Amino acid sequence: MGYFSRHLPGALRIMIYEKPIFRTMADTALNIEFGDETSIPMNFKILALDSAIAADRPKGLLETNPQVRSLGIVYNPLVTARTRLISALCDLIDSLGKTVKLPSRTVIIPALYNDPWSRECAAAFGVRDNMEYIAEFNHMTPAQVIEAHTACDYWVTGVGFVPGAFMSYAMDPRRRIGAPLYRTPRSWTPARLLNFGGTTSTIYPIRVPGGGQLFGRTPINIFEPEQQNAIFKHGPVLAKAGDRHRYVAISRDEYNDIRAEVEAGSYEYQITEDLFDCADYTAWLESLGEPAEKRDPDSSWSTE
Repeated sequence: MGYFSRHLPGALRIMIYEKPIFRTMADTALNIEFGDETSIPMNFKILALDSAIAADRPKGLLETNPQVRSLGIVYNPLVTARTRLISALCDLIDSLGKTVKLPSRTVIIPALYNDPWSRECAAAFGVRDNMEYIAEFNHMTPAQVIEAHTACDYWVTGVGFVPGAFMSYAMDPRRRIGAPLYRTPRSWTPARLLNFGGTTSTIYPIRVPGGGQLFGRTPINIFEPEQQNAIFKHGPVLAKAGDRHRYVAISRDEYNDIRAEVEAGSYEYQITEDLFDCADYTAWLESLGEPAEKRDPDSSWSTE
């Protein structure tokens, strides 16, 4: 069991709102907040609303952007008024009922853990080996960090931050690990590096600044603007909200072989599509003692 499974700040208040809160974001956007916690079951509600909007799009609504605890809305104010759009969205929310199943893909992500690029990047910015830090922070060995990260699927709650990046969280709370972000972000990070920011697990899709703790590298592209591989024929971003990412540890030789296939455009991405049973998952969480629904706003996590 990782550090984050056992120690949460005692002052942290977490809850799912009785009714979503609509916040104005400039003249053409809204943000619908469902709560103030990181909760996979809450994300189910957000993705269910996103699906309902796609099936019955309110007039003037242009784009949606689901994230871990909110749904971003972009609309045309020349076509619909803010109040009218909110009314239509409230009707959709009221019609949702309990989220039972959602479309979901299982995406296999090969990863070379404890890789040389992460170590070189950390050294270039004068910080200690990130894998060693992650292991120490979670009271583990590096081998146990790898075992924990590959032991359960990670639910993708949203896509964004930089092109192709995503936010994901361990679906098994007993395997939940992580580490704080750098105090001073790096000015560059090599592409395709696995990293933790708190309990968020993600991958840098391109060379970008960043502050995540680095612990591995995948040979596959998660962002391919050239759209060379057939998997990117509908868009340059691999991840989708509602995906389940499953990490598989590989050797350096396997990394080199897969990378060569990716660069040649011949790599076959391992992706399966099905319906995910949200109700069964929520019941399983509750059987572990993990509260999956609304929490009392006056309650707090114990640090014991």
